This record gives sequence, structure tokens and C-alpha cells, in this order.
Amino acid sequence: MTNIHQIFQKYFNNSHLEALEIFKVPILYLKLLGIWVPSDSSKFYKFYAYFMQTFFLYIFTLLMGAAVFEKSTLNEIAEVMTFFFTFFVKVLKCINLVINVDKFLLLLADIKKAIIYCGLPKIYIDKHLSFGKKLFLAFWLPTFVTVGTGTVLCFVNGKLSYPIWLPYDPSKENSVFLFYLSAFYQSFETLLYPTANVMMDTVSLLPIVYLVAMLEHLCDKLENLKRQKMIGRINKNTKTDNQNEFLNCVIYQRTILKLTNQTEKIFSKIIAIQGFFMSIILCTVAFILTLLSFPNDFGVFVKFFTYSMSMLLQIVIPCYYGTLLTLTHDKISLSLFHSDWIFEEVKHQRNVKILIEYSKKTLKFKAFKIFEIDLETFMRILNSAYSLFAVFKRIN
Repeated sequence: MTNIHQIFQKYFNNSHLEALEIFKVPILYLKLLGIWVPSDSSKFYKFYAYFMQTFFLYIFTLLMGAAVFEKSTLNEIAEVMTFFFTFFVKVLKCINLVINVDKFLLLLADIKKAIIYCGLPKIYIDKHLSFGKKLFLAFWLPTFVTVGTGTVLCFVNGKLSYPIWLPYDPSKENSVFLFYLSAFYQSFETLLYPTANVMMDTVSLLPIVYLVAMLEHLCDKLENLKRQKMIGRINKNTKTDNQNEFLNCVIYQRTILKLTNQTEKIFSKIIAIQGFFMSIILCTVAFILTLLSFPNDFGVFVKFFTYSMSMLLQIVIPCYYGTLLTLTHDKISLSLFHSDWIFEEVKHQRNVKILIEYSKKTLKFKAFKIFEIDLETFMRILNSAYSLFAVFKRIN
């Protein structure tokens, strides 16, 4: 089995990059559940990984999808759809990560090179990672409450909390052994793999956090391009230093754009697909909540309410960082304008004007080169969910 520490020694062996250690915990967790499978993994680990994926992700999702054929009421169908689409998206994320894990490691290696080359101070990374950690904690907490409540209700009520098809009656009244066998299988999946879902989202969005930090650093470097004038004569050393620093900033920007493109290719499509299914999930959850009686169905209400919060955060976080990436990149032109470029020689002024015009082209994090991942898209997802909800209420 490929040792997780060997991976990070290979890619992150520079003491300047302590902030990249944040990737260790998500990757280690994904590796334990068989979702992180680099190409140089041992045959034994690959067998273990594919067994875990098949038994606890693929089969479980198929059983959940098959349960819809046993339901007759709209309420029951909505509940099955809610969980099935959630697990289906999780399966797609898993497949995407398994396919692109080597590309992701190369992306992290390129981020490392960019940080070293551009001398990104740790303070920029810490600023955005600190807020990012709070966001992901806010995402994980309702997820944990949802699966925890579901597990407790399962054993208290003697009934499986999540609808899945089984070739036998899993109720406790029919067979205590079959009930506990099914309950432990379902509990293992629903307790461990939702956290894996949070970890997959974490590793997909952390590169964007680093890109935002790099863009902010670039803006500060451009704004600080000052030409210190000497009394009675031109400071040629300062002029040369500014020109060299400007060229370094141009390379810095090109590097950030390249890293953004790499991140897009690996993760943007799955984020867009997730957004599509989130509109359906939010609709069905809202529909189920309207049918519950809060005092009588308190446990079930808590489970679905926290579930809806988890789903909202799952899509709003990537949309937030997509918007933040765009807004930070848009500051480049303004930062250049605030530098002392008008005191430079004509050639340098022309280069600055070219970069200002080039930077006016908005940087968008897109999926399929069409769908923008930003807060405006998030609002469209909410509108779609509300429209579907209205249809469900009318049918009911």
C-alpha cells in the first residue's frame, strides 16, 4: 500500500509549505475508505479500495434506487429520491476522484511550485484557510447531526432510517438478526461515507482557496510597484527593479490562470452536476418537511431539516469560492492603476496598459466551458428548487 506520508514527502517536502498539510487529513480519510487510489498503489490496496467502493457505495446506491418501485405515495417517492440522488452524486464524485487522483497530485505539485516561485506569504493562505475551515465545519456539523439522528431513530424505532430495497423483510418484528444485520450495514455506510463526501468537497475546493490567496497576493504586489524618485536624477536601479517585478507579476498571473484551468478540468463538471441534482434534492426535502408534524415527528423533522442545511452548504460553498475567485481577479486592473506606472518609461507604460486590458476579461470558474459556478448560479438553483416544490405541492 502506498504510504500517505510518502505521497506528501514527494510533493510537499518544503518547510515553506506547512499550509499544504491541510490536505493530509482529508486524503488520509478518503484512503481509509478506499476512495483515494493513486496509480502507484499496491494491488492489495486497490482490491481493498474497489471492494469498499462497490459494497458500500455502488451496491448501496443501487438498492436505494430500487426502493422507489416499492413506494406508492408521493411522500414516499420524494423521500427515496432525496437520498438516492444524494448517494448518486456521491458515487459520481468518487468515480471522478478515482479517475483524476494522479492529475490532482500534479495540480498540488504545481501549486507548490507557484508558491515557491512567487514567494506567497503564509499570512495570505492562513487568512482564507481560517474562514474556509469554518465553512466546512458548518457543512460537516448538520451532516453529522443528520446521519446521527437517522442512526439513533433506526435502533429506537426498530426500522431502517433510509429507504433501500432488500430481498427480505428487514423489520425487527420479522427477524431480529436480519434487522440488526441490515441496520449495521446501513449505519456503517451512512455514518462514514457522508463524512467522506465532505472530504471530497474539501480536496476539490482547497485548490480554489489557494488560487484566491495567490490572486490577492498578486494584487498587492502590483499595487506596491512604486517608483521612488531621487532628487535631480532618475533612479535607474529602481526602474529596473520595477520592470523585473512587473514581469514576475505577469508570469504570476499566467501561472494562476493555468492552475485555475487545471482545477476546472478536474472538478468543475462534477460540481455542476451536483448543482443540478441539488435543485431536486432541496425540492423534495422541502416537500417532506411540509408534510411533517413538528411535535409528533420531532426526530424525523430534525433529520430532514439538518439534511436540507447540509445540502444548501454543499452547493453554496463552491459557488461562494467561484464568486470570490472572480472578484479577486477583477481587482488586478485596479491594483495596476494605483501603482506608479505613469512615471515609468513609455515601453513600460504600454506593457502595463496591455495587462490592464487583458485583466479586464473576467475570470470565471466554469463547468463544460458554459456553466459558471458562482453565487448567481446558486440563486438559479434555489429558484429551480422552488419551482419544482410548487409542482410537487400541486400534484399532492
